[in-house]
Amino acid sequence: MRTLLLALALTGVASPAAAQFTTTYAGTETVNGQSVPATATFAVEDGHVAMIMKGARPGRMVFDEKAGVLHVINDQDKTYLDLDKNAAGRGDPMAMMQEQMAKMPADQRAMMEGMMKSAMGSMPPPLTYVTSTETRTVDGYTCTRVDGMRGGEKVTEYCGSTSPDLRMSGAERQTMLDMQGYLRNFSIMVRSADDSTRAFQWDTSTDGYPVSTRCFANGVMTLDLSLQSVSRQPIPKDLFELPKGYKKMSMPGMGRGGR
Repeated sequence: MRTLLLALALTGVASPAAAQFTTTYAGTETVNGQSVPATATFAVEDGHVAMIMKGARPGRMVFDEKAGVLHVINDQDKTYLDLDKNAAGRGDPMAMMQEQMAKMPADQRAMMEGMMKSAMGSMPPPLTYVTSTETRTVDGYTCTRVDGMRGGEKVTEYCGSTSPDLRMSGAERQTMLDMQGYLRNFSIMVRSADDSTRAFQWDTSTDGYPVSTRCFANGVMTLDLSLQSVSRQPIPKDLFELPKGYKKMSMPGMGRGGR
């Protein structure tokens, strides 16, 4: 998700929503050796999350907790993909697959088990977080670097601050946690998930809100964003709504595609 500036959201014509927690970021994205400016917005209120990024390709993710859906929006192609709680968020994909396999005839089940073993062998290791001893200061906030690892490869890092300025309310945090469940399973199902996905995942089991985030591919940094602003002011409700005229895609179409 690479981003509209918060100022753009504030000048919208829709009526404002209730006060929420919004952070904006700016930096660079590198694609095929070329760096371009990149910006990001992360906004959360009770029941909704919007993650908007703009760089090489503009896109958004909008989470509607009540509807139980994560909208993955490609603003370049004017398409979107919907992930509901059954497909992406609340269940264990492996457990759901095993439940379906248990209902199959023995020969079909054996064939599916063989296919699953082959697929699992080609899947990347799970994402784990390792907290370092390095501290930095970003936009006046002291933070600690946390590395996101897949096996021995670092694919992302963020610098987390425990400043009271960056603490969500209980309802906001719960909405964010619910959205992270969808996002994690989206990354499992879509192995080509790009920087926009990794940039908005962090270790929610520990205290520390990202004031900087970086993504890596094969040891090369592909995204580098740092905090620019923190706000609790209302922004338009349409930030959390699907744009009109966009085409809905199925999972194979993906909308944004891989890199």
